[in-house]
Parts: sequence; structure tokens; C-alpha cells
Amino acid sequence: MNVLCMGQPFGADDSNVRLFRSTRGHEIRTLAAETGADYTFDPRDTAAEVVRRVAQAWPPDVLFCWVPEMYPPPRAVEDCPIKTVAATSDWNIYFPQIEYNLSRYDVVLTDKLGAESLRLWRTEPRYFFPLYSQRTPVHRKLDVEKDIDILYAGNLNYSIHVERGRLLEQVASLSDRRRVVIGGGFPDDEYTRLMNRARIAFNYGVRHEMNLRAFEALACNALLFLEEDNREVRDCLRDREHVVLYRQDNLVELLEFYLDHDDQAERIRAQGAAKAPELAGENRWGDLLDWIALQPARERPFGALPEPVRAFAELMQYASSQAPGQRVLVGEQIGDALDRYPDRPEFAAAAGSFALFNLRALSGAARKRSVRRIVQWFEQASALAPSEVVFRLNLAFVCRHGGATAGEIDCLERALDADGCGYGGLLLSPLEGYYANAWRRALALGTARIEMLWAQAAARLAELELGAGRFDAARKHAAQAIEWMPDIAEPYRIQALAEHASGDAAQAVGTFERGLPYTAFDREYRMGLLRAMRGACGRAETRARALESARLFRPLAAHADAVAEFREIAEGRCALD
Repeated sequence: MNVLCMGQPFGADDSNVRLFRSTRGHEIRTLAAETGADYTFDPRDTAAEVVRRVAQAWPPDVLFCWVPEMYPPPRAVEDCPIKTVAATSDWNIYFPQIEYNLSRYDVVLTDKLGAESLRLWRTEPRYFFPLYSQRTPVHRKLDVEKDIDILYAGNLNYSIHVERGRLLEQVASLSDRRRVVIGGGFPDDEYTRLMNRARIAFNYGVRHEMNLRAFEALACNALLFLEEDNREVRDCLRDREHVVLYRQDNLVELLEFYLDHDDQAERIRAQGAAKAPELAGENRWGDLLDWIALQPARERPFGALPEPVRAFAELMQYASSQAPGQRVLVGEQIGDALDRYPDRPEFAAAAGSFALFNLRALSGAARKRSVRRIVQWFEQASALAPSEVVFRLNLAFVCRHGGATAGEIDCLERALDADGCGYGGLLLSPLEGYYANAWRRALALGTARIEMLWAQAAARLAELELGAGRFDAARKHAAQAIEWMPDIAEPYRIQALAEHASGDAAQAVGTFERGLPYTAFDREYRMGLLRAMRGACGRAETRARALESARLFRPLAAHADAVAEFREIAEGRCALD
């Protein structure tokens, strides 16, 4: 079978592509928008045109699109004349891009949680095996000393990886007696060396999947710790034979045990490393292609969508493309959609979002004109759908970044009065936003509820009221946000600061403590707690909390100043102003 492959198989990059060229009678060639592959295509080409062109020298049987949310296929892939396959991974982030667009394919693959719970339009994603792998030329065993007790090397965006961040605080709590290293953004060679130096590699899958780090740790001869409720690990590994599976209530106990019993740790490490080659993507690729060859083509349901929904899906398909030429297409498509569907609020909102994304490249008069146009687009979306919370929140977001505080407050108050939560995929928010990430995940799993949007509006109103010195109003809005979404820390912080500013330090300490379990390495939150404790608690209690905070931040090299500040507080050398 000839496979025309787009994207990054098993999370691989160019260092691994050569390993996927042929396997078990299948031949693989690569396709990319613009540059960097065996075959390339112009963003305006259709899939049928691309396949016909490629087939003149090499007739493909399958178009396999890995993570099309980031590496979209040629246009009209639903009309592709050969079998099509999509493998999607970060659906908790990119659900708006895939909700309708995965109905363009014959076969859709994802992780096990996604196969069980992901809500896609007339598409049932399937789980075959984990979609990640180590990169064999990069992640390998080195002859180096194991001088790191526990390592976490990966994404430190705790608004996406909420549970992981909280578990990492448990790991970091051992830093007073163990060498713990927590960091991210390491170059390949440094990352591989760190993994080899680690006795234990901590890991947690955001979708309870076998993620990249799981395979990389095994290949680099580290003892892999993975959450016990991981949905995929038992398909690959056995507990206490290749991996150690932990729960929140026994994580620290297991870490201590295997650090104290290195003979048992080494046995599992060695067996895990021996298992790694079997799990490498190049050694599983053939099984997947054999299975795909047996899957029937289907009548791709994308064409059954109403035309305006198809037009909107087309915009979303290219919204997060890594190819600049495809993102340019979005601007052209928005202009056409605005002319054809002037009464559809989603296109006005999409126009505002696209212009906002491109605002960073503008300055001076051009920037001011663009800002005014962005506001007009979001006002138009709100006027067309006045009961929708999302458009009110988007307009508030634009006002905030334009410094229009009165306008932002008005939009947030209107959001609290709105009772519709459609158009959820258009919610504007930075990737580090806790509310937005919770919302996107809930959309994907079909658990979204309007209270999540109200909570975001109430939390921002509370922050604004706090800044204006209106402490009673701040406490009221923060309490609303907590009632609607009690597992996000920000409204606890705002409510506690308002209580402290009102002279109720003891109540502020209690509020800070209630929200503390929902934080992860939040320096600002802990400093607020310590300030409240200074006025309401004894010196010993405040000192203990400051030392605990220093211990948690110690493994993070980028936060050495925070460690020093917490220690100064513990030693009474900081005034906590």
C-alpha cells in the first residue's frame, strides 16, 4: 500500500521521518503545504488535484493526515479519490478545529479517552494504539551517571495541565531531601541527557493517554511513573514490571520507596528500556497500516452539513495551521463568508478573531484602524445574537486589551444576563487561561454548561472591582464565580484579597487556604496567603508556610528568585509589603 503522509507520525519530526519510509510492504512518502516534503502543494490546491499530480509518478492508496488541526490537508479532502485517515491528538485544545472537519475522512484515530467520549459531528473516532512514540535517533540510552532523583521535563502551562501541576507540587515537596528537577523547553540533546540522568521520570497524561514523555522515558532508561488511571498504559506496559503506576494518595510514598530501593527500581528500569524498541513508532507503523488497509471507505458526511456550517468549518480547519499560506486563506474565506452570510454572527466573530490575531504585526494608525474594526465585528456578532454569552465575553476581551475598562465592565455584566452558550468554539482567551481551557475540554466531552462562562465573567468583574477598591462588590462577584466553578483558584485569591483589604485577615487566610489545592506553583497566590497570615496567624505558622513554598519552588530553576523571597519571609528578613 502506498501511503501519502502529512504531519508528524507518532509525534516525530525530521530526525525520525526516514524510519517510516517503508514497512511490511507499505511505502510511505510525505506531503506538506508549501515546503519540506517529498511532495508539496499550494494552499489553494484541492486534495483531488494533489493526488492526481502525485499519481503521475507514484500512485498513492491512502492519504494519512496526522494532527490535521495543525497540519491541515489540501482543500476539499472530503472529495479525495483515495482512502483518507486522520489522527488527532490535542482535542482538548483544538476541538473547534475538528468538531466538523473530521467528518471529511474515512477513518479517524485518536487516544482512548477521545474514542470513548469525544463529541464529533457524525464521526466516531477509533483507538487502535497510542499515537505517540519516542524518536529513536534522539531518545536513547546514554552511559551517564544517574544523579537526578526525580525529573519532570515538559509543558509547564498549568492552565492546560491542571492536575499534572498539582501532582508536581507533591513531587517538589521532596526537594529538601531529594534532587528534584522540574523544567521545560529543553533542546533535544539536553532533554535526552536529562532523562538518562534521572532515576525516576514523573509523568501524567492530560487525556490519560500514553503521551510522548512515556515513550521517551523508557527509551532513555528512566523509571517511568505514570498515573494509575491512565487509559492506555496497560495496553503496552505492566505495573511494577515496566512502569510504576501511582495514585494521588500514594505518589510520594512510591517515589520514596523506589528511591530507597534502587535494586527494585533498576529492575523495572531495565525491563522498561528493553520494552522501548517494541513500542517505537517505526516498529508499530506496519500494524497500523495493515489495519487501515482493511477498513472500508465510508460516505463522508461532511457534505451533508448545511452550507453555512461547511463554510464556517472551512475557516476553522485552517485557523491553527502551521503553514502561513493556509492561514492567509482564512482571511480570504472570511471576506467571502461575510458577503454571503451577513446575518450569521459566527462569521463576524471569526473576522474579529482573525484580525485580532494579526494585530501584533501592525502599528500606528493602521493598528488603531484595525482595533476599531475588530470592535465593530464583535459588536455586530453580539447584536446578531444578543443572548449569547460567548460574544459578550469576546467583546469584553477586546475592551480589556484596548484599555476600555468601562466598556469591559458593561460587556461582562451583559454576559451575566445572557442565557445562551452556543458558538462556544469562538471564545477568545489566551492559552494560559484556566477558564478557557476548562471550557474547550468540556466542549469536546459534551459537558459544557453556561455556568462555566458566567464564572469567567464573574471572576473578571471581581478582579476589576478589587482594583477599583470596591471590596464588597469584588467579594460578591468572586463568590459567584466560586459557586459556578469551585475548582479554579483565581476567584479565591480575589475574594481573599478583598477580605484582607477590608480588615478581615483571618477570613482571608481561610479563603486562601480553600483555594490553595487548586493552584500549581502560583507564586502570587502564595505571597497573598503569606501576607494575610502575617496579620492573622502566629510567626511559626507563617514561617512553616513560607518554608513549604520555598521547598516547592526549589526544583524550578527559572524560579530561584521566588525561592529566595520565600526564605527571606521564613527568616523574617522580608517585610511582606
